Amino acid sequence: MKNSNRPCKQYTLHRGDCLSYLKTLTSNSIDSVITDPPGGLNFMKIEWDSDKGGRDNWVKWLGERLKEAYRVLKPGGHLVIWTYPRTSHWTRMALDDSGFVFVHNLIHIFGTGKSHGQIVKSSTAPEFNGYSTTLKTSYEEWVLVRKPLDGTVKENLRKWAVGALNVAACSVAGETGQPARFPGTLSHDGSVEALRIFPDAPGQLSRLRADGAPMGNMIYGKMKHGTVAKPPRVDTDPSSARFFYCTKASRKDRNGGLPDGETNCHLTVKSIALMRWLCRLVTPPGGTVLDMFMGSGSTGVAAMLEGFHFLGCELSKKYFAIAKKRITHALASRIGLTRPSVVLALKSSQ
Repeated sequence: MKNSNRPCKQYTLHRGDCLSYLKTLTSNSIDSVITDPPGGLNFMKIEWDSDKGGRDNWVKWLGERLKEAYRVLKPGGHLVIWTYPRTSHWTRMALDDSGFVFVHNLIHIFGTGKSHGQIVKSSTAPEFNGYSTTLKTSYEEWVLVRKPLDGTVKENLRKWAVGALNVAACSVAGETGQPARFPGTLSHDGSVEALRIFPDAPGQLSRLRADGAPMGNMIYGKMKHGTVAKPPRVDTDPSSARFFYCTKASRKDRNGGLPDGETNCHLTVKSIALMRWLCRLVTPPGGTVLDMFMGSGSTGVAAMLEGFHFLGCELSKKYFAIAKKRITHALASRIGLTRPSVVLALKSSQ
């Protein structure tokens, strides 16, 4: 993927609890929020992934931070938040309590998931050997929400430059000679396992009706046919898996920007291609992206490569150091420096 031609913006990083940092930001000042918070899974007994004592405590904890994100977002601004299937309803409760309006579920399917369940191995009850407490996780879910509009969509866009999705910058490339596809809510990693999910569906085979007549389908009101007869698509690949796709984070993704010999130890590094797509989708050109739970900085790297300004917050000293190196390198790469020697505004609290 080539770098964007949009002008580069600097970033600001803050180490500490995002709640205190968010309270320092001006209301209605942020264009978009893209973030991957802890899932409350208690996975491997890591403290930052604690469930805070149960559903209500965890929802309250996340809700306090989402309410501040809501305050600093411009009216109509979008927030994209990663959720884990097992606790996604907790995240939705916190989003709903914070005032956000639901827009879409964004699903990323992959073939490299793992089962973290317990496999039964018993000598006393061998008939249950091979049973498991879970299935293999094969998708990630991102929830797309929006702060309520200030007037109509057009009015909000004119006043705040946010409020609608930049689908033109996120369309799915078509085959040679074919128009780009409108982006959808589903993506996949292109693996054999993922492609097998989709049946053959050759797509549009003939011109659509263009007489403007009623469709006869009253479910959503008096819908009519269009008035422009678009030519049919010609798809050489009959699979219905004709969506934007990107792999999970590769080793190059994970360690990109780090000095030779250093590795990214974060457990849930996200694909740079996916994060760049999300940044473009919900952020106006030259806008500001906020990540409240920055981790090792994948959102920041994506924002730098796309020419956005970035605000990132991370509690862990270890992950903060990794994120700083990765984002600095991405910015240097973006503006064509041979070494990441740009002096950037960094804030750090102990």
